[in-house]
Formats: sequence, C-alpha cells, structure tokens
Amino acid sequence: MTKTELSECSYLVVDDDDLQCEFVSAVLERIGATQVFTANDADRACSLAQQHKPDFVLLDIYMPQVDGWALLDRLRRIQPGIVAIMVTGSHTPADFGKSMDQRVDGFCIKPVLPDIMRKTLGNARKRRLAQR
Repeated sequence: MTKTELSECSYLVVDDDDLQCEFVSAVLERIGATQVFTANDADRACSLAQQHKPDFVLLDIYMPQVDGWALLDRLRRIQPGIVAIMVTGSHTPADFGKSMDQRVDGFCIKPVLPDIMRKTLGNARKRRLAQR
C-alpha cells in the first residue's frame, strides 16, 4: 500500500498491553496512517468500532477475558468488511493455523517492523477485497 492509501484508511489497534498499543500505533503512523484508534479490551474495541467504522483492526491474540479470535467475531458483526490482522508475540504454528481458520486477513509477529506492516496491510486488504 502507498503512503496515500495508508493515510486514507482508519485503524483500530487492540492489545491489553499499553506499550504494545503505542508501538503498533507508532509503526502505523510511521508508514503513513493518520487515523489510529487504540483499545485495551474488548468493550472499548467494540465501542470504537461502532463509532469510527475502521477499515483495519490489528488484534493481539492473547488478552484477558476475551481473546483476539472471539473479539474478531464481535467486531465483524459491527463492521463486516473490516480487514483483520492478528499481531502477536506467539510463534506457534497452531496460532497461525487457528488465525487462518478464523479467516483472518493477515498475521504479524511482534515486534512488527514498518516494512513488514506495510506489506501485511496491503496483502490483507487484497485478500479481503477478493472475498467480496
């Protein structure tokens, strides 16, 4: 995705760790994103999704109360066309496999570098558009 395309989209970053939210947001802003919203839990994420209708959601997998996969189900009821990317510290093939089973559009391992994030966003967006 070009910097212009990135700046025209909105992003919701969900992670129970404040530093990870800040880091992922900073990476997004570094590659051109201008509308980045953050949430530390499922309720706040759903509220922001209803209010802002983001184009992308970047979800941590392992969070207390509601994990990333369950939250994605809730977010897709709010915003059916949202492009979903799991951003996790987990390196297990099982997490990658489950993410793909859940029809996630992209997958990144923390810490995510800007070039990897840009490529993942572009590929995820193409996948989502091809499904329509």
